[in-house]
Amino acid sequence: MSSAFKPVITQAGITAVFNATNSGLEANIVAVALGDQSWSPTSAATKLKQEKRRIPVGNGNKLSPNQIHITAIEDGQQEAYWVREVGFYLEDGTLLAVWSHPSQPLAYKAPGVDLLLAFDVALSALPSDSINVIGNGTVNLSPATTAKLGVVRFATDTDAKAGAVNNEVVTPKGVRVHGDARYARVSHRHPWNEIDSKPSTYPPSGHRHTWTQIDSKPKTFPPSSHSHDDRYIRLTEVPRAVYVDVRTTGNTATGSTALTWALAIHPNSGFNNNDHLVVKYRNRYVRGTGNGSAWWTDEYTTTFIKAGSWRSIATSTNGFWG
Repeated sequence: MSSAFKPVITQAGITAVFNATNSGLEANIVAVALGDQSWSPTSAATKLKQEKRRIPVGNGNKLSPNQIHITAIEDGQQEAYWVREVGFYLEDGTLLAVWSHPSQPLAYKAPGVDLLLAFDVALSALPSDSINVIGNGTVNLSPATTAKLGVVRFATDTDAKAGAVNNEVVTPKGVRVHGDARYARVSHRHPWNEIDSKPSTYPPSGHRHTWTQIDSKPKTFPPSSHSHDDRYIRLTEVPRAVYVDVRTTGNTATGSTALTWALAIHPNSGFNNNDHLVVKYRNRYVRGTGNGSAWWTDEYTTTFIKAGSWRSIATSTNGFWG
């Protein structure tokens, strides 16, 4: 059990503390007395009304200059009794402080069952640091700190989630509650409205990738073993001819722009004179229909021959809605 209360400081206890402090000493609490009579103590008290057992202090420490923690064990085998009065005795036998209540007992001592006692005693009526506790080391129920062993309180889920208290311990469940409230799980999702700095188009109209972000890069350029996608169809006839489809590159109605796009894909240095480059490109735009407007697409296929520079030798076109 743990009880926080303010006992009555006796006049005899005040005198003993005064004498000790004048001698440069502290008054030492060494025993706790238990009795079974209810009453209203005054400062004139020198003993309990009906003492049942006086037991040595098991352990104790100062919680603050005017508050001490005392623990003790009532391990007597005598008859059962209600603890209705408690006295704290100094090493010279002086009753320093006494507690009792006219109608409310403090605890019950059953025969053959140890009664663990723990008190946080407020001594605000005495000078700071004038009282010390001397125990026999049998039991320590004082509150634990980061530097001292003792009794702890388990944090509730609410306390664990808040993470604000510094005198409670957290269970594994509480650790989970605290973590879920603050940190992202390894596997988790975010709704669309929680994603910041989203581009307005996909892929963004202007964006770059660093070299480390590019996957499956070949070790040599061109790779010793490689192929081309469906924009490249190499013809086997002589002179050499290469087909390049740049319709997905953009919209243009001019062969020169389409040639520039094609040479960006298949560099000019790879061609010899008399080689052919067949470029397919398009121009898509909104066109009037006589009853509104709709998309119209012009598709062009232009054949270029390299004769020093590139020259257009043939162009075919095809137009359609859509």
